[in-house]
Amino acid sequence: MKKVLSIIMLLSLILSLTACASTPTTTAAPAATTAAPAETTTAAPSDEPVTIIVTNGKGEIAAQFDQAAKDFMAANPGITVEMYSVTVGDTVSIYDKLISAGKIVTLAMVEPYSVNDKYVDTVAPMDGAAWINETTAAFKNAEGQVVGFPFAIEGFGLVYNKAVVEKAVPGFDPLTIKTRDQLVELLDKLVAAGIKKPIAYQTEAWSVSNHYSSQFINQAADKNAFVADLKAGNFDYLNNAVWNGYYDTMELLADPKYNVYGERPLGSYYDEAHVKVGNGEAAMLFNGNWAYDSLKAAPDADFGFIPVPFTNDANDANAGKISAGPTQVFIIDRNATPAEQAAAQKFLDWMVFDEKGMDFLVNQSQVISAFKNNPNKVTNPLGAAISEAIGKGATLDFPTNYVSAADYYNILGPSVQSYINKDITREDLAAEFEAYYASLG
Repeated sequence: MKKVLSIIMLLSLILSLTACASTPTTTAAPAATTAAPAETTTAAPSDEPVTIIVTNGKGEIAAQFDQAAKDFMAANPGITVEMYSVTVGDTVSIYDKLISAGKIVTLAMVEPYSVNDKYVDTVAPMDGAAWINETTAAFKNAEGQVVGFPFAIEGFGLVYNKAVVEKAVPGFDPLTIKTRDQLVELLDKLVAAGIKKPIAYQTEAWSVSNHYSSQFINQAADKNAFVADLKAGNFDYLNNAVWNGYYDTMELLADPKYNVYGERPLGSYYDEAHVKVGNGEAAMLFNGNWAYDSLKAAPDADFGFIPVPFTNDANDANAGKISAGPTQVFIIDRNATPAEQAAAQKFLDWMVFDEKGMDFLVNQSQVISAFKNNPNKVTNPLGAAISEAIGKGATLDFPTNYVSAADYYNILGPSVQSYINKDITREDLAAEFEAYYASLG
């Protein structure tokens, strides 16, 4: 019996030593699988070996993240990365699953709104990190501390068919559309060029609420303080030029004079609208860079973004800019050990400064980089348009990050749709916003 126990103990020791040399990765399940790191190293090992758990909230790039973990470990042999990715279509956060299982996730990808809400007591400040100097999109908490690494940059505005618009306006520069009157002038030129209804305005609740109707938040330099004022009831919607300006523009987008669906503005038009813009029957619609999946059915068409005007003052500092920013950020758990937090920061720096890290971020994952030092460009034309706008300083924050998307969709979305359908007045809509934010105070 003792001999048998000795053999079992020896086998256990061998297995444990083998596990220490492996790289756990997974794309869905809580238990991690293993893959050995590459032998080539580009950096000296850490003084003390450390293991970190990293979660990826974008399941569609799970394979790319697994390879990135291997490449990072090859460059940092003292750090072992256990990579977990959410399953595509799973509505439950892989981060939440691991927390519920008692794990401390060192580095987690989450939606920005949750950083200052659900995970506000979890995040560790990152002020002083080297990568902060390479971006304007570092995500901050209410105290002004950097707490989120901007991973996936997305943006929205008026998506337009370049060939259609440039035929009517040769040499068209979308960033010259700074005022509502300039947009009207462009629409009239499109009508004169034969595009009878240049706008295909689809009005799903998510589009008209948490995307379109959050844009007024960008008038504030400190978005967190602005939202706090909204909750406290310290905001006069009806006397605010920016809030009203966006709804003046919404009325223009829905106007039967220009909108394909103007006679019946509410309906299931999403797919049809994208086909119309893609094939050139219409010229533009309101959406984000994710819409390219619906537009690319027209393989020879090219697309860009026109800023959504909210004013007739071309000198307004926010005029002529599109909304763009991180829709996924990495946070570091303050409950992780100092060594684990330092290793997590190395992983973030690797994505920003290492050649393979930069390649992973843009070329492999097709993510728009928030970092000015990354020379790589996404091939998606809408992503390229956002990158170009970022380079020109022609972007505003991604305002959806400062609202509860679910609340805007479920509570305010139907009200905005009723406003578009002229079932309620703007005064009624303002009252709906006031009541909603009062419920959060």
